[in-house]
Amino acid sequence: MDIHRFNLNGSGPTRVLGELAARIMEAVWTDGSLTGKDISAAIGPDSHYKTVMTVTNRLVEKGLLVRSRTRDRAYVYRATVSREAFLNQVMASVASGLVGDFGQQALSHLVQAADAVDPAYLDELERLVRERKGGR
Repeated sequence: MDIHRFNLNGSGPTRVLGELAARIMEAVWTDGSLTGKDISAAIGPDSHYKTVMTVTNRLVEKGLLVRSRTRDRAYVYRATVSREAFLNQVMASVASGLVGDFGQQALSHLVQAADAVDPAYLDELERLVRERKGGR
């Protein structure tokens, strides 16, 4: 997955997709498949249908959604990957990019961040490192 943006102030999928695209994906992940009108309704009454459809079609172009026509010629949109798989792809891309660009410094900050958030993360990190090294 190519990440072209990363918003440090966002959270979850919003960090890499933007606010509206993340809301669209969350709606599709929640319901499984939605028409354009369903997506717009799920986003809320303040959403502008044409803007929602423009962003939805960009998500199709990026390969995050697929669309198919129903008998009444409306499009139905489905996610190509689960929310969990998407987040795993994002995390792998970001982590490998940081370590690739900053090496030891990136690893040091990841450990410090784990310590600041929850000490249990350090235990998990130790377990993962042991597992990666072959159980030594």
